[in-house]
Amino acid sequence: MTPENDLRGRHGARRAIAVAVGRYRDPAFPALASPVEDAKAMERVLTDEDLGGFDSVRLLLDPSRAEAEVSIYEFFANADPDDFLFAYFSGHGFVDEHNRYFLVMADSDPRRAPLTAISAEWLADCLHGCPAGRVVVVLDCCYAGRFLASIRPRGDVERVVIVSTSAVQLAHEGAPGPAGPKPSVFGAAFFDGIASGAADFDGNGWTSVREAFDHAVEKVRTSGHEQTPKMAGTVTGDFWLSRSPRRTSGLPQEVANLVNSPNPRARLAVVDELVALLTEGGGVETAAAEAALVALRADQDEQVRLASRRALAGRSVAASLEPVSTASADPYWYRKAVFYEIRVRSFADGDGDGVGDLRGLTRRLDYLQWTGVDCLVLSSIFDSPLRDDGYDVSDFTAIHPGLGTIGDLVELVDEAHRRRMRVVLDLVVNHTSDHHRWFQESRAGREGPYADFYVWRDTAESDDLNLPASETASAQWRYDPRRRQYYWHRFQPHSPDLNFDNPAVQESMLKVVRYWLELGVDGFRLVAAPFLYEREGDGEGLSETHDYIRRIREEIDKVYPGRILITEVGSEPRGAAGYFGGPDEGRECHVVQYDSLVPRLLLAMSQENHTPLSEVLRQAPPLRPDCQWGLFLRNGNELSLTGIDQEARDRLLRAYAPSPGMRTSLGIRRRLAALLDNDRAHLELAFSLLLSMPGAPFIYYGDEIAMGDNLALSGNQSVRTPMQWTPDRNAGFSASEPERLALPVIMDSVYGYQATNVEAQRRSRSLLRFLRRLIEVRRLNPAFAEGEFRLVTTTNAAVLAFVRVHEGAHVLCVTNFSRHPQAARLDLRGYLGSIPTELLGGGRFLRVEEAMYPLTLSGHGYYWLSL
Repeated sequence: MTPENDLRGRHGARRAIAVAVGRYRDPAFPALASPVEDAKAMERVLTDEDLGGFDSVRLLLDPSRAEAEVSIYEFFANADPDDFLFAYFSGHGFVDEHNRYFLVMADSDPRRAPLTAISAEWLADCLHGCPAGRVVVVLDCCYAGRFLASIRPRGDVERVVIVSTSAVQLAHEGAPGPAGPKPSVFGAAFFDGIASGAADFDGNGWTSVREAFDHAVEKVRTSGHEQTPKMAGTVTGDFWLSRSPRRTSGLPQEVANLVNSPNPRARLAVVDELVALLTEGGGVETAAAEAALVALRADQDEQVRLASRRALAGRSVAASLEPVSTASADPYWYRKAVFYEIRVRSFADGDGDGVGDLRGLTRRLDYLQWTGVDCLVLSSIFDSPLRDDGYDVSDFTAIHPGLGTIGDLVELVDEAHRRRMRVVLDLVVNHTSDHHRWFQESRAGREGPYADFYVWRDTAESDDLNLPASETASAQWRYDPRRRQYYWHRFQPHSPDLNFDNPAVQESMLKVVRYWLELGVDGFRLVAAPFLYEREGDGEGLSETHDYIRRIREEIDKVYPGRILITEVGSEPRGAAGYFGGPDEGRECHVVQYDSLVPRLLLAMSQENHTPLSEVLRQAPPLRPDCQWGLFLRNGNELSLTGIDQEARDRLLRAYAPSPGMRTSLGIRRRLAALLDNDRAHLELAFSLLLSMPGAPFIYYGDEIAMGDNLALSGNQSVRTPMQWTPDRNAGFSASEPERLALPVIMDSVYGYQATNVEAQRRSRSLLRFLRRLIEVRRLNPAFAEGEFRLVTTTNAAVLAFVRVHEGAHVLCVTNFSRHPQAARLDLRGYLGSIPTELLGGGRFLRVEEAMYPLTLSGHGYYWLSL
């Protein structure tokens, strides 16, 4: 939908209401000056024909509870499906002795809150029952974060709820000025960003609710107040709240003429002049130059878009181009994100040649936004001879021609950002392809700038770099007849290891990082990062390796704030935690995935005993606020079993890979659904754990619809088959002839695309809809992403229980690993008197009356319970 159509309310009405209470009869509630100013600010912005253009805006100033309830009920109930509603509440919030949350009205009595104030549950019911297709609710009140627990998602409508504080914070008034009272800290930031156009981060001439929120978050953060706004909801696109005022004044006339020229060459030429104004101009010129560059970033001409992107990269204005401002009050977005891992070659074919590509992926972004994922992790897309699925890179600054162009990537990133999603690229840092120009120059002779880019020696007789077969069977020295020396490769002979002892190699890889960050990508997953340096022994995780990762992190923190580094480590949590770095040594990766979790989870399932999983969870050390674990059930490689003992390995192979064709030298080459026999209860249990355990979940493409594998394909190709979109030819993946597909689609009776596809699962009570619901509930409950993790003692070894705790919110997660119903008692002595409430369905359980709380679960059952 275009913003213009959206601002016309999809042919429906655009209505708003503001409930502002600053005067109270009961002295327990101090008088407030800002709420009335908040309401007036909202009215000015939304009724302005050049901005919000709302059909009606009603102000309720200091209403009684009865007056407010009637007006609020009618506002929500008397709506049509095409309407766009905006509701703003400013005033005191109150929590009674039973931990219930209320909005305080003029006649509210704290001793009789249920009778005199508006309860969060009642307001949530109004929101839930409202027939309008799109609704935005903003609560600028103390403790407003408590309202988020009352929200119940509806899949047929779109809702956004914004709260100006967490569940335990106060909302702050604006400091009075010479002209009198001012709007609140949050209200002023929210509406000023719309009125000034400063919230129009992408420069497209329109301000969305998300942009207004992001602008307000940054302003609240810099105000110095302890106040953390939050936003939750379910949307399939942007809520276009208003137009943005044009910000073209301030440029010299000749520069403005070039910016607005119909000639793309003129617009390309003006980029350098705008950059000069950014560094040399005054305040007005600098702001106008920034606005012009932001506008050119969305230019129709590809060269103009790329030039303006590079001009903005690294500058403070570049931060505001991200889905959430990279300089925002929430720099830890990745802690709350749900990641989605994509093999681009297998996801969607945009040009009909049988190979997935970036354009095809861009066309499927609406689906990904619908599922609720926040960040896309793309398999290696760089130019490559494709002997190792693209991870043998021949040019780090070019995209493989079969996948598209740099312009296609820029379009993908832009479109993802418009949908509030991010894009992270896989970057191999350990080695290159032997086709890479660096290696061709290096093997040409022992002199020259690239002679020492790789690890060379005269003989392979020394075994100081030889590795045990359990680490990698292919690591060895290989003779190159042209240079007449041996080069080292840890992985494949066609992938020689870079020599990071050479400062030129270090700087060259930093240039690669800068290059793609300048084009707008949101970070990298550093592939094979633990193996950068070669020393005696296996060389994994050397101090020199950590030093170099810290150097990359310093560059990102300094020039590209808000971008992230991810790495995968084949060790237990204690060892993997070293890749976060530390405040004394320096920070390293933002997100660390550790391989040992999945085998332990599968062991727990096969043994019907939680101990293998709870032991590894217990080992995970506490993390700093800027760190997060990365959790996954499967990915595009084999399920490695090298980190477990032989007895456990044999048990897993018997249970999950009984046939030799299902195995590799390191583990198992099967997809998640095939590992779990396509059992719906098993799959739901696995995903419920993935989204509730401490860490950020990574979902491998196709697992959300229980795609299967093709064991007739070699190696890990078995789990890299085309995404199954529809029951049509080629599973809707490609319009090419079937024989031209790079990999065949799955056609068997269980996992074949005719039965297993996105189109069918979007219409039914499917695994896809179940997972989407889990993601929604996870987003509405920040304890899952950011909460402290506490194991809970149970009397049944088949039942795992733990609590996630965050800002006063407590969520109890209980899982039954047995196929049979199980009864257990949980040690909830710290929660006596609480009433567990199921988050997925809203059911209320018996009050916790005794320390050991009795609970019964169905076979492979689970609960997410709010305490």
